[in-house]
Amino acid sequence: MKTQMKNKDILFPVPSALVVSGSGSESNIITIAWIGIVGSKPPALGISLHKNRYSLSLIKQTYEFTANIPRQTDYKRVDYCGMVSGKNTNKFNDTGFTQANGCKVKVPIIKECPVNIECRVMQEVDLCDWTLIIGEILEVNVDTDCVDDDGKISVGKIDPLVYIPTIREYWSIGQKLSDSFKCRKISP
Repeated sequence: MKTQMKNKDILFPVPSALVVSGSGSESNIITIAWIGIVGSKPPALGISLHKNRYSLSLIKQTYEFTANIPRQTDYKRVDYCGMVSGKNTNKFNDTGFTQANGCKVKVPIIKECPVNIECRVMQEVDLCDWTLIIGEILEVNVDTDCVDDDGKISVGKIDPLVYIPTIREYWSIGQKLSDSFKCRKISP
């Protein structure tokens, strides 16, 4: 038996990303859960923002943004960045997050986040009250202690925070189950 949930925004878990827009003292952080990889050649990241968001206006000024993946221990600061507008406050000062220079864009990355993705806007898509921003991924920065000698990222060391839409909860992810792209045949 299944319960019908109607047409809701249910897809979980999703990353809780801290998207930075603007530069210098005008840099702002917004928490985004509507985020995901949308292409591989070129590598592209999609983020969706409500049209009235201050961060969207900053992205449209510079056509750059960074997506920063926080650890699960930062859930309170992540929640704050999604609840308070940066139009009237400096969220870097409020949260204690540190601005750091990226390699490819002028928009800062967040030093405390173990993964930072630098993007340049490729396209904007109008979705009624929302705007989907598609950014070409120009650089991915990962804390060195989260990368093994073979260049493989250790998800366990990153310990990313994830979000469950509809029920509005933050979660941590569990343990590795298996490598992917290994099963060529399933036994009943």
